[in-house]
Amino acid sequence: LQTVPKFCFPFDVERVSQTQVGQNFTFVLTDIESKQRFGFCRLTSGCRVCICLLSYIPWFEIYYKLLNTLADYLSKHQVSCVMVTLSSYFLVCFLQHSYFIAPDINGLPTIPESRNLTEYFVAVDVNNMLHLYASMLHERRIIITSSKLSTLTACVHGSAAMLYPMHWQHIFIPVLPPHLLDYCW
Repeated sequence: LQTVPKFCFPFDVERVSQTQVGQNFTFVLTDIESKQRFGFCRLTSGCRVCICLLSYIPWFEIYYKLLNTLADYLSKHQVSCVMVTLSSYFLVCFLQHSYFIAPDINGLPTIPESRNLTEYFVAVDVNNMLHLYASMLHERRIIITSSKLSTLTACVHGSAAMLYPMHWQHIFIPVLPPHLLDYCW
């Protein structure tokens, strides 16, 4: 968890453009047992504040909606609403819900429901998609660049989702902070 701030701010804060403010992006921390922890982030206040939620569950849409709500409260200086919102997500009344319906684990993600796939199909042309997919199947080292963090992480996660039912087995770093640049070589 010591590296979380480096992933929340994987850029030079002094040189960042204002277009980065309000963007949602995701990073992945992988532990020694190859278990992935997702960091869902939103930049606010001129890229000097980052709201970050850590989870082992890759629920992009849910966490992005929560980040947008929290950022809205913080921009209006409604800190008490932030605390109420966060506590309401963590307090589950089991008396009301004695059963839960599990999602279909064999179902493919669909474009209208997946922000990552939607942004991937908008940002990447078909020729580059095919090259990227072939490179992933050949397990090559791949570096994807973008001027926007939100587009970058959406495309990285979208391309990884395209491997379904397979999944990427190697180092997976959607956002590469400066202290990890040696992985590029």
